[in-house]
Amino acid sequence: MKNNLIIFSNNKVNNFLIEFLSTYQLTFLKLEEIDYTEEFTKAKIIIINNDKDYDKINFEKLNANYLILSNLIIKNFNLKNSLQLLKTPVSANNIKNKIENFFQNLKINFHDISIKNEILTNLKNNSFCYLTKIELEILTCLVKEKETSKKFIRENILKIKSNIETNSLESHLTRIRKKLTEIQTGVKIKTRDEKLIITI
Repeated sequence: MKNNLIIFSNNKVNNFLIEFLSTYQLTFLKLEEIDYTEEFTKAKIIIINNDKDYDKINFEKLNANYLILSNLIIKNFNLKNSLQLLKTPVSANNIKNKIENFFQNLKINFHDISIKNEILTNLKNNSFCYLTKIELEILTCLVKEKETSKKFIRENILKIKSNIETNSLESHLTRIRKKLTEIQTGVKIKTRDEKLIITI
């Protein structure tokens, strides 16, 4: 399953960069389309090419899920909100390593839970537990999509062909639900027919 990556830029994005990021599900938006109120659910890259681009961005309102690519020496760039900056031009390997590291450390918030790396935390009481890699992928998928089919998770995360009968997904869901209960969150995973829905 490809990770979602939103790229904000008011200029044509370099074809090399697009090809280089082909392993991600890319969405292209203008700088004016940045949603400063959006929850931490998706990774975003902002490309700044000039001072006009810089002036369109409210850096104070950006959360830690933004990676800034810029060829400018960004004045008054404030790292207190955990924004990451990559000064361009840089080598392809540097970009690749930075983006891969960015995804590995991506924090995803939903209601009172936070998911970072393989740690699930209740933001209200600071209790936490560890997720397996498969549990992490399933829970992250649900938080990002809010509703998805069991078939999608079986085929894209568990890599189970549709004609194979197995209770593997149900076992993973049982363990995830137990962990949500363990950290005393109000977040629930509900099943409706063949759909999975995350709710509060």
